[in-house]
Amino acid sequence: MLANLDFDTYLFKDREEAGIKLLEILPKDMIQREDWLILAMSYGSVPIAEMIAEKLNIDYDLIFVKPIFAPNNDECQIAMVSESEEIVIHHNLVDSFEISLDYVYAEAKRKYQGTILDCLYKYRRSLPLSDVKDRNVLLIDEGVETGFSTACALKSVIMLGVKKVSLATPVIADDLYCNLDVKVDKIYTNNRIKDFIEVKYYYEFLEDLKSKKVKKILEESSKFLPFKRSNKNGL
Repeated sequence: MLANLDFDTYLFKDREEAGIKLLEILPKDMIQREDWLILAMSYGSVPIAEMIAEKLNIDYDLIFVKPIFAPNNDECQIAMVSESEEIVIHHNLVDSFEISLDYVYAEAKRKYQGTILDCLYKYRRSLPLSDVKDRNVLLIDEGVETGFSTACALKSVIMLGVKKVSLATPVIADDLYCNLDVKVDKIYTNNRIKDFIEVKYYYEFLEDLKSKKVKKILEESSKFLPFKRSNKNGL
C-alpha cells in the first residue's frame, strides 16, 4: 500500500500488531518448506522476529550493524559497519564534508572493536552469527527509514554466501522500496510511505526497548538460533 499520511495517523498500535500484520503477507508455506533464517536488524525488531519465528516454527538471529558518524557531529551518519566488518559508505556525504576514507575505516575498526564486540558479548554470549551460507534469509526490521542499516546487513549476508535474501518490514519509505527492490529477492511490506517522516510516527506506542528486555527475549526464546546451538553443545 502506497500512502501519504498525516502526522497524527498511526498504522500500528505497537510492535505486536505490526508483527501480526507483517506475518499475514509473508509466504508462510514457502518460508517453512525452505527453512528460511530470520535476521533481526535492530533491537526494536527482535520482538517482531521472535513472534514470526515462533508462529512459523523457524529460527532467527540478530545481526549487529552500527553507524559511523561525521567528525564532531554525532547526528550525521556517514557510514555503517557490520559484525562481519563489512562497511557501507555514504560517499556523497563523505565527499561533501571532505572526510577522508582513512577516517571512515579507522572509525569502523574502533566501532567494531568497541561497540559491536560488546554487543556480541551482551546479547549473544560472543557467539558468531548463525551460518547463512546457501540459506534463504529474511531480514526484518520494525521500519526502514534511511536504508543504511539494511544496505549494510544486505552486503554482509551476501558476502557470507547467502542463497537468497528478502526484506520484511511493516513500513518503508517509498523511495527506499524502489532502491532496495532491485537488490533483494523480494520486499514484504504492509506500507510504502511517500514523504516518510520517522518510524516512530507510524506506531501509536513504540517502546524504547532496554537491553535487559532484549536479552530476556533472546534468552527465553526457543527459536533464537545461537543459544539453541550453544545449549545443544553444552556451552
